[in-house]
Amino acid sequence: MFITISSLPLRKTPVQARTFVAACALFAVSLFADSMAHAQEAWSEQRVADAAREHAPLAVAAQGIARRAEAGLVGLAPHPNPTVDWERQESFAPNAQAQDLVRATLPIDLSGRRPATRALAALEAERLTTDAETVGREAAARALSLFYRALAAERSRVVLTNAQATLDEAARVLESRRSVGEVSGYERARLVVAVELGRSRLARARLDHEVALETLAALLGRDDVARLTGDFSPAGPAPVDTLVERAGANRPELRSLERREALADRAESASRRAWIPAFAIFGGYNRQDGSNSGPGSGVGHGYTAGVRVDVPLFDHGQGLRARSAAERDSLSDYAGVIRNAVRAEVSAARSRLEGLLAERARLSSATRDATELLLRAADAGFRGGERSLVELLDARGAALELALEQLALDLEIRLADVELRFVTGEI
Repeated sequence: MFITISSLPLRKTPVQARTFVAACALFAVSLFADSMAHAQEAWSEQRVADAAREHAPLAVAAQGIARRAEAGLVGLAPHPNPTVDWERQESFAPNAQAQDLVRATLPIDLSGRRPATRALAALEAERLTTDAETVGREAAARALSLFYRALAAERSRVVLTNAQATLDEAARVLESRRSVGEVSGYERARLVVAVELGRSRLARARLDHEVALETLAALLGRDDVARLTGDFSPAGPAPVDTLVERAGANRPELRSLERREALADRAESASRRAWIPAFAIFGGYNRQDGSNSGPGSGVGHGYTAGVRVDVPLFDHGQGLRARSAAERDSLSDYAGVIRNAVRAEVSAARSRLEGLLAERARLSSATRDATELLLRAADAGFRGGERSLVELLDARGAALELALEQLALDLEIRLADVELRFVTGEI
């Protein structure tokens, strides 16, 4: 960005100068704030998946292999190049003679070698392109798995921080009771163990969160991914048949099957003509200088013409025919197997997600009221001196265990949703 200030010799008053400086400072601060906000932009699920497909090392390597295969396909010309050559022959005295031949050759290949070779190269390029898309999808699915693990670790850290705050509050209450002699040594020791156990859990949760973020950043080729935004509430899965239809439309290995089968059929059909011999026709100008003495002296002009035919004695296209037939047969077998496998994968992933969603709903419904009652009764009773510290710790421990179990269930649900979207090709 360029800011042009008029160079006219206008004199500014002190107030105008201060106003001008303040305006420039505000403008610079706003630009800096905008750049910092952009740098700290939260990483959403979609942004993570896109970055993984573009920057994950394996995905980048697979894309490079596919591009090289496509570049090699460009170099396969449909016809051989014609040639032009010049040849001079000369003998020295006493019968000095010279001959110049200028010749153009046009190769003609009516066999199926070049079409079959080109179709097989296109088939290989298609396969490598499909593999690159699959590797990119796998990188995106792995990145999303790390993304939700990092989110879960962050939520776990928050839950454990709140639990630790509750333990600290209990320690303060216990200290006030100890001053009047209402606390036993057992209760003090029990609280110390609970507090230190909570601190250890919190430290591990913070470590898990940091490691998850660093692992995700490494996969995305970034220095850091400081802020993540997402939720743990995927929609319920569609029916199996609908999901299988989506897989057929979205998964690259299924989407490219028809193209690969057509290329294999084209290669097999062309390879049947590989036995036809290639030939070339040539013709040109012939200039000959005769001997300097005798009746044959002088310069002669004429032409040269001929035909050259390859004799397919040893190589009559048997390799091309074998490879083309193998490609066609293997694709035919693969098509049936992969379609059955995809349906099974989709059905299994859907069943897992559906079952986990049902279990989360059941657990939440069965424990919501009981948990609130347990915590309310334990807190009020402990503050009023009617319940012991052990009862309070037991209630808080049960609530913490339930919260962590619900968080683990939420994470499993999200990972199951990622798996389902991967097998249906939506990632």
